[in-house]
Amino acid sequence: MATWTVELKDGKTETVTDERLYDFRDMYVSDNNLKSRMSRLFLLDLYIMDFEFGISPHEILESVKELENGEQPKGVKPAAPFRNPPLKGLWHKHFFAARFLVHNMLLGLGKNGLSQIVESAMHPDKGDIVTKEMIDEVARRVTHEPLEQRNADNRLTGEWIVYLPHDGRNYYLSIAAHHFGDQLIFDRIIAETTRDFPDIGQWINHAATS
Repeated sequence: MATWTVELKDGKTETVTDERLYDFRDMYVSDNNLKSRMSRLFLLDLYIMDFEFGISPHEILESVKELENGEQPKGVKPAAPFRNPPLKGLWHKHFFAARFLVHNMLLGLGKNGLSQIVESAMHPDKGDIVTKEMIDEVARRVTHEPLEQRNADNRLTGEWIVYLPHDGRNYYLSIAAHHFGDQLIFDRIIAETTRDFPDIGQWINHAATS
């Protein structure tokens, strides 16, 4: 059994054993076949997302469920392959959590969205006095419209589940933040998942060249 030591955002460290990761996995995943396709690195990332950032495993595993069942995305960006080395061959699937709401609101508003909403809600035709109703309309539209539109367009974004389709099944390798950078994501996968899937390097190379 391996032991993982993770540096947290407050400078402290958290030590996690494989046994603890498996116990954590068993709380949320009942399908033994699916369990066998989750690397310990994926489980560690899932654990840290919950322990450190308060992102429920249910929110992440909802996207895994979509991949496993071939379901259409529910507002979240659909799965897509990485196009460039070193991640070419691997795929990523966004998952959405409440902590990503503000980021998606800002993306939905774009460069001029806020000013357009304000101008519409407080147009001179509605009078010269700013009313409570006008303020309420701005607040409602700023918080609801961007999210509703991104949800309708299946463009809600969060962080990534990184996985590899192989022989008709998905192997879940890690959970990655966009700012990690491709090389770091790749290096973590190669360094840590070979113990679970000894041929992972060959699988990735085959997927990248086929």
